[in-house]
Amino acid sequence: MLDASPARRYRSAMRRVTPAEIAVVDLAVCDRCGLCLPLCPPESIHLELNVLTVDGATCTGCEKCVGPCPVGALAMVANA
Repeated sequence: MLDASPARRYRSAMRRVTPAEIAVVDLAVCDRCGLCLPLCPPESIHLELNVLTVDGATCTGCEKCVGPCPVGALAMVANA
């Protein structure tokens, strides 16, 4: 008999690792085009009331949003 169910082993393998860097947005540069929104795998980027925010608690640090930004408003910073 196994000591852990397959589902339990899967969940434990999916534990979140704290990234060394996370994305931040420079609102002075951001043009609110929304290009970054569908690129974020954990959906950490939100555009509400014409303000773009990045949820640092869920950002995985994948950098998929940084390169495609047409105005360079997204950057990676140390995760404190």
